[in-house]
Amino acid sequence: MRRIISVLMTVLLAVSVFSSAVSAGNTNDKTFRFNDGKFRILMFADTQDDFILDKATAIYLEDSVKVTKPDLVVIAGDCISGGSCPTKFLGKMAISGFMKIFEKLEVPVAIVFGNHDSEGGLTKEEMIAFYETFDCFAGCAGEEMTGCGNYNIPILASQSDKTAFNLWFTDSLTYNGGDGKDTYPEDPDNGLGGYGCVHKDQIEWYVKKSNELKAANEGNPVPSLAFQHIVVPEIYGLLEECEEGTEGSIERDGKYYKLPEGTKGKLGESPCPPNYTNGQIDAMVEQGDVLAMFTGHDHKNTMEIKYKNIDLVSTPGAGFNSYGDYDRGSRVIDITEDGNYTSRLLRWREFYDADNNQQANDLFTISGNEFSTSEKIPAFFRYFLGLLTGKKINPVITEF
Repeated sequence: MRRIISVLMTVLLAVSVFSSAVSAGNTNDKTFRFNDGKFRILMFADTQDDFILDKATAIYLEDSVKVTKPDLVVIAGDCISGGSCPTKFLGKMAISGFMKIFEKLEVPVAIVFGNHDSEGGLTKEEMIAFYETFDCFAGCAGEEMTGCGNYNIPILASQSDKTAFNLWFTDSLTYNGGDGKDTYPEDPDNGLGGYGCVHKDQIEWYVKKSNELKAANEGNPVPSLAFQHIVVPEIYGLLEECEEGTEGSIERDGKYYKLPEGTKGKLGESPCPPNYTNGQIDAMVEQGDVLAMFTGHDHKNTMEIKYKNIDLVSTPGAGFNSYGDYDRGSRVIDITEDGNYTSRLLRWREFYDADNNQQANDLFTISGNEFSTSEKIPAFFRYFLGLLTGKKINPVITEF
């Protein structure tokens, strides 16, 4: 039902001639710099649409960029729903749906892959090559190692070419042995199943590069943020086990968990990390450079919780093609040249004041998978009647 309505609401993308993929590069020549000591990142997670980008997602991507004015957009995995794009052509259409928005707005975009991106007709390498056909793309394939799209982006000081801050981008892979590509070389038949886990060679690359940045910074770690799709398994050691039925609790493997008292954000669903760790987060703790790791994957979670000296920050899903809730939106991350960061959520419903704007509420209802057909049909007719009578959806938040 949602896809039928989406087709009616969305003009099919003009057919472009997609060139054959070229070899993806290992570096990107874009330079990023602090502006008067400030730098802003607008992070989306799980945009996760097929070859027709949902109207509610499309307007939000464009409007939120215009309002927040980021220096960089980051999409933290499941950028597309690969399984809904069984051919290369459809996969490229899906990527074009959002990349053309960012290209038009001339805002740089970096991505990491999630577990769904490569489930269709395009491999990760082919996707990176296609992303590179957009001038706004700031990512790259990265060096030869497990996964694709492991790279870093340095942010230079306002008044010099010194690296004042650094951003890490890691492919957190797909499934443990699920596709024959993300099995563990050191133990390919571990039998644990579940989601993929960052491999040891990826961790070794991070440590090596982190040490290089440290050496160039007079022996001091360069303050950094890390972005990847899937949260680390250590997350469950930070939650409190509780009784069934406890308010705000979730269930996993017959046990119930809640956020510790005072934790910022919401535990809206069971976090879905890998079933074991290769020590990624502890390597970051030891290096002392990463202030926070930002992840998506768990569409209903918004929690910010500390593991030793690193904040683990969940960002809710931004797209409407997959599941979600009233927290759909993005995260605005502001970093400063003195090595600090802050982050805030920008929720779709608050952005358009959907609680008081019927037109916005109807579009949210039409698009959201959590609503029934009996809820969608009247919302659909109200929405299009509103369009015919000139009603528009505009952000009520105009500064952020």
